[in-house]
Amino acid sequence: MANPEHLAILNQGKEFWDEWRYENEQNPDIRPDLSSADLKGADLSGLRLSETNLIDANLCDADLCGANLCGTNLSYANLSGADLSDTLLCGANLCRANLSGANLYIADLSDANLSKANLTEANLRDANLYGANLREANLSKVDLSGANLAMSQVIGTNFHNANLTGTSIKHWQIDSETNLDGVICEYVYYNYEYLSVKTERRPINGNFAPGEFASLYKKIIENTDLILRKTLENDNTFNKLEKNIDVDNTFNNQGVQFFSTQKLQTWKRLRFRSKHEIKIAEALDRTGVLFLPNSLARLTTAKGRENKEADFLICYNGKWGVLEVDGPFHTPERRVEEQERERIFKKNGIKVVERFDFERCYNNPDEVVQEFFKMIEIGYS
Repeated sequence: MANPEHLAILNQGKEFWDEWRYENEQNPDIRPDLSSADLKGADLSGLRLSETNLIDANLCDADLCGANLCGTNLSYANLSGADLSDTLLCGANLCRANLSGANLYIADLSDANLSKANLTEANLRDANLYGANLREANLSKVDLSGANLAMSQVIGTNFHNANLTGTSIKHWQIDSETNLDGVICEYVYYNYEYLSVKTERRPINGNFAPGEFASLYKKIIENTDLILRKTLENDNTFNKLEKNIDVDNTFNNQGVQFFSTQKLQTWKRLRFRSKHEIKIAEALDRTGVLFLPNSLARLTTAKGRENKEADFLICYNGKWGVLEVDGPFHTPERRVEEQERERIFKKNGIKVVERFDFERCYNNPDEVVQEFFKMIEIGYS
């Protein structure tokens, strides 16, 4: 049930709520609890609701336009008919949520968990679903035109009669249980670059015939029964698609385990747990330094020799350091474990172990890397 104090603050109005959230944003122990709250038809537009517990809340027909719901737990919530246009839902948990008929136009759902969610007849035009988990979700009759589905998991997803025209499907993960019956799709893009620039249109000229996109993908899945790994390159028709599937599954980093429930992010045939890590990898690459991303190191611990992983083990001017990317879900319990790992690295001669906020890593990766290099110079001086 909702925390009565938190619900009372919300009921006092937007300004009061925002002031309270701003004052408590620096306190990680305070997480607003509005679980099971009846907020049907409420005006919550523009509110700071990130990291809020809204499990099983009734948000039917609520106005959440422009709200910040990043990292919010909305599992089992009723959001049917809600206005979520231009809403930040990155990393949100919407598992089994009811979003039927909801307006999610240009919403940011990157890395969100929408597994088994009901999105029938929802508006997802131009929405960002990069890396989203849509396993077994119901997207029947959903308008996804122009949406970014790159790196998303659509295994067992129901797209019956959905509109996929103009979507970006780079490295989406699909299987034989994905339902593409009746899909409307005139063309797609096989790349989605910075500032939402889409490239590699297929077909290059003209449009797919009705039902052609679905039939081609069914043929691919039947012939390979593998997740699509590679986009079309130097092809002038869609009919040669089978030749461009990478089935060797060589995306790998030494020793790191990536479980099937995790969202796979890839760059330069290396695997990462988030797009924020990839931003740092790109920044490090631009500097020309030696670095090992998400690889296990063999270290001496109090328990003996063990494997310990660093986000980035970096050699700068002959000096070694560890750069960690703090994600949005770092709990106090996890922080204790992380501090112990940091101590182990330092005992083994890695003098500099520094953590950086995930948002800063994504927005200013070059600045983060240069600051880290300065820390290494200071740490070894």
